[in-house]
Amino acid sequence: MSASPLEALQRRFTRSVTFMADPELVASVTGGGRLTAAEAVDVYRGGYPARLTGALGETYETCWRVLGDDGFFAAARGFIARFPSRSHDLSDYGAAFPEFLESLPVAKDAPYLGDLARFAWTFKELFHAKPHAGLEPALLAAQARPEAVLRLGGAVRLLCLRHRVYSLFRRDEKDETPVQEAEWKGEQRLILYKKEGNPIFVRELTAPEHAALTALAAGLPLADALAAAEGLDEAGARELFAFVSAAGLVTHIE
Repeated sequence: MSASPLEALQRRFTRSVTFMADPELVASVTGGGRLTAAEAVDVYRGGYPARLTGALGETYETCWRVLGDDGFFAAARGFIARFPSRSHDLSDYGAAFPEFLESLPVAKDAPYLGDLARFAWTFKELFHAKPHAGLEPALLAAQARPEAVLRLGGAVRLLCLRHRVYSLFRRDEKDETPVQEAEWKGEQRLILYKKEGNPIFVRELTAPEHAALTALAAGLPLADALAAAEGLDEAGARELFAFVSAAGLVTHIE
């Protein structure tokens, strides 16, 4: 089935903006003001990477500060050339940026960049997520039997990172102090969540706590999830359950 005239025009326009100007498109365009048809098309050719760079900069502002203007704009150009936008929503753009940053030579001197970007993307996703209402602590305590499956709400994210980047993400934007190895060296496990409303909370987790919550998120019964968390003793399990209850992470129990 051949494309309709509108579909053919849309494809030529997309190709002209993201790759090189299509002569057929230029021939079908009427210039405006003092602009020729080719110059009018070039307006969009220049605007496209600018908009995508802006979207990357908004999401990955902390990476921008680390790389500086020249470094970030160079990274953005390379990323945009390899990963054109596939969504009508600009906030969807840039999911693969963390892995792309890790492929750049600068990552040798700043190996934490990918994880910093992963945290930034997760934070952005959660910012746009719909808050959920967690179960009341008394109800959760009454129904949390060993065989029960505790379902975490949609406004919860778990991260296991190779580098400690949360403090870098929280750095004051005016702080131009060079990042020291001691600030990022070592693994970091985090949970990000929303209560009712929009504030995002972040808590650092121990390895056993992260393992238990990951098992719960995967749908394991409570007893099995706790058993999967090697090194989580009874006192630690009680402390973790108190946090889960107070944070409103669980929306229902099966």
